[in-house]
Amino acid sequence: MNSLDWIPFARGVRVLAQHPVGLVAVEKPAGVMAHPNPGEKGDGEAVLIQGNYSMEEEAFHVRDGAGGMSRVYLLNRLDSPTSGVLLLSLEESLADKVKKLFAQHQVTKRYLAVVRGRGLRTPRGTWQDVLTKSKGAEAGVRSAVKSAGGAPAITLYRWERAASDGMPLSLLQLEPRTGRTHQLRVQTAKHGHPILGDRTYGDFDFNKTLGTARGFKRLFLHACETEFTVDWAGQKIYFKAVSPMPEEFAKVLGDTDGDRPAKLNKPKPVGTKVSPRLRVRL
Repeated sequence: MNSLDWIPFARGVRVLAQHPVGLVAVEKPAGVMAHPNPGEKGDGEAVLIQGNYSMEEEAFHVRDGAGGMSRVYLLNRLDSPTSGVLLLSLEESLADKVKKLFAQHQVTKRYLAVVRGRGLRTPRGTWQDVLTKSKGAEAGVRSAVKSAGGAPAITLYRWERAASDGMPLSLLQLEPRTGRTHQLRVQTAKHGHPILGDRTYGDFDFNKTLGTARGFKRLFLHACETEFTVDWAGQKIYFKAVSPMPEEFAKVLGDTDGDRPAKLNKPKPVGTKVSPRLRVRL
């Protein structure tokens, strides 16, 4: 595979997977923006790649190390506070193909989230909501409503386990089937289990109390796995990238067993049959 040393990634960004056709998966740390956006809070934060970004092309323009300029196309996005898998392409036509797969909901994305509460009423199921976009001072903020007029949001969820030390926290696996802005953050809050550290949709008093006790400074939402198959150059290309559960998640869940984080690095599909009484450990 070709070296990617010529791409000036932000500190903490690491390559997870690479395909010879030009597909690349990287792991974005929390606090790094997927791309610069003048209209988004956090303009002073680090950006995924150091280089000029074209909103129209959805690509970074960077020097290729051979005296020329190359484009690195951004295929999906994560909020700055969210960590995990981001996809890139070095080929424009391939980028267009994969972005169409995202638009058609043919890319499987799985997330891990630490949420308030030690259990869910139903250990696994589907959340179906309608999201609307706020206007005015809170433009960009989403809310879940029961009436028509918004955008449908569908997420498969599965409770994995509660914190091991009695804290009112649980680990969930989430698989969004639609791609609404802030979808997972809004839906977890709407269904009574806001994500720990969420400063927009979360339980602010709870965040503050637990922050003092554990010393966390992040949103506990992590894109742990992305996979898809794309038709390219007369063949079907299967591409998958997995990002391990961050150490902060294990810490806030009270894990002291050194083997526990390794088990959590292998998320299982939400559709896997699981007994409601079984506490699944990834």
